[in-house]
Amino acid sequence: MESRNGNNIRNIRKKRAAAQQSIVSLSCLACLVFAVIWGFHAGSTKNQPVEVKKMTASSSSVAVSDSSENKSDSSSLTESVSDESVADHVTADDLSDAVFIGDSRTVGLQNNCDKPKATFLCAVGMHIDTVMTDANITLSNGNAGTVIDALGERQYGRIYINLGTNELGWPYIDTFKDCYTQLITKIQEIQPDAVIYAESILPVTASRSLQGDAINNTNVATFNQAISEVAQQTGINYLDCTSAVAGADGTLPEEASSDGIHLMGEYCDKWLEYIIDNT
Repeated sequence: MESRNGNNIRNIRKKRAAAQQSIVSLSCLACLVFAVIWGFHAGSTKNQPVEVKKMTASSSSVAVSDSSENKSDSSSLTESVSDESVADHVTADDLSDAVFIGDSRTVGLQNNCDKPKATFLCAVGMHIDTVMTDANITLSNGNAGTVIDALGERQYGRIYINLGTNELGWPYIDTFKDCYTQLITKIQEIQPDAVIYAESILPVTASRSLQGDAINNTNVATFNQAISEVAQQTGINYLDCTSAVAGADGTLPEEASSDGIHLMGEYCDKWLEYIIDNT
């Protein structure tokens, strides 16, 4: 009996040991499986934000890039449209009904502008007191005549006058105004339907203004005031073209002229564009 009981006890212990070993093995296996699953999940979770972040950053960069390109394209388009609009506007007005009367500055405008249909009655050294008597204009028949003779050949829609630079040294402003008034009155007589514009005398460069003679911006301002008064008294239009060519200080930029008075081609274009835009 004792031997049989002992055997039974040993068998029970073996079964317990085997069961415990199985439990431990299963526990270890479960831990291993859990560790693998957790590691995979943790690794997947850890990588996911990084990937999303990269995608977000990449998408953002693309969006910004696209936005910049669109903005640039839009800006370029706007600028192009704006430039084309100005060009079309300037080109559309061929000035075929316009006549420009003036001295050497107007000669420069004629030489630099692309308006073959415009009429230019101008000459170097033209003065307000002799403009109606000097035969320095070539008429349609090839003969020399005065500005008044030329104006009598056809009717114009617009007449632009730019005189006064050569008169800046005149000591009596009233004499200048009287001569200007006589010219306007005569033009109104022979061109009754034309719109007449008395242009301001354009400024000179700061360096030219400081040379010490009569051609300076102080005199320019004085004579422009006189022209404005004549325009008001005779019922014509005063066209202040200063802003078309002047810099921030109100003087002609140094690069705009080779001698401080006469305009380079680029500034002749600015002058003409201003005239077209404002009349």
